[in-house]
Amino acid sequence: MERRNALIALVCGGSAIAGGVVGVPAAIYALSTTKREGQLWRDIGPVEEFELGRIVPAKVQRDTQATKHQVVEAGIYVWRKTTEEIIVFSRSCTDLGCPVTFDAGSRCFFCPCHGGIFDQHGERMAGPPDRPLYRYANRIQLGILQVDLHSVPPMI
Repeated sequence: MERRNALIALVCGGSAIAGGVVGVPAAIYALSTTKREGQLWRDIGPVEEFELGRIVPAKVQRDTQATKHQVVEAGIYVWRKTTEEIIVFSRSCTDLGCPVTFDAGSRCFFCPCHGGIFDQHGERMAGPPDRPLYRYANRIQLGILQVDLHSVPPMI
């Protein structure tokens, strides 16, 4: 075998392997039957627990049948803006999914990974994120605040 043909075979073989490493998981995901369909409502807590005008951290249970190695709770922020309006933010940054923190003094959300900043409404102010924070669909049932886990993209 000539040297030129050996190099061509090596490059083609390496490209095929790289394509398989990337393509096979993508194909499995695309053909997966475990799609997020419908709504998945979870209780957060009584509405009275959330003080008017304050943005407070809370947790929502993701999976009621999780194993000990799975994350069962997700961090969220609840803003009871008025008696009728409640906004529930995802804690995940819209850039890489890092957990954001809320600073009550500046009334901003900060992403510690690479400097993303969001205002109190979840709108992007600075940094690499190009989208505002995700907001969960929410409702009140019998005085209990609930969120739809399928209303935001799956993150961390």
